[in-house]
Amino acid sequence: MTTPRMMLDVPVVLAGIDDEELVALAIIVTGVIVFVLIHSVRRVLEGRARELTKREVAAYVAEGTISPEDAAKILQAGTAEAERKIADAVAWGTIKPEKAESLLRTLRSDSAKVSNGKAK
Repeated sequence: MTTPRMMLDVPVVLAGIDDEELVALAIIVTGVIVFVLIHSVRRVLEGRARELTKREVAAYVAEGTISPEDAAKILQAGTAEAERKIADAVAWGTIKPEKAESLLRTLRSDSAKVSNGKAK
């Protein structure tokens, strides 16, 4: 239980920290905040990439390029790992989103051809 006396001791404890410890504490807190922000941005970008993938597949189904069954196979196929790596690369800025779209299209078209029995 926190007593009023303990509340008064907090400034005394903080005043007892020398400048080097205060700088170290500030660096640690800043590092944690930066890490959390980077992790959050990465998760958002990965989610966007996944949504974009679903939208592209839906567009292909809508225009009649692929059947709904093939679209389901593509979204559930073993390409999930490759798509995750592409999304990670976009999130970290190692490849451009336009290049990622092209890679995903190629990956899906190859997957659709294989599922239809048409090898390249």
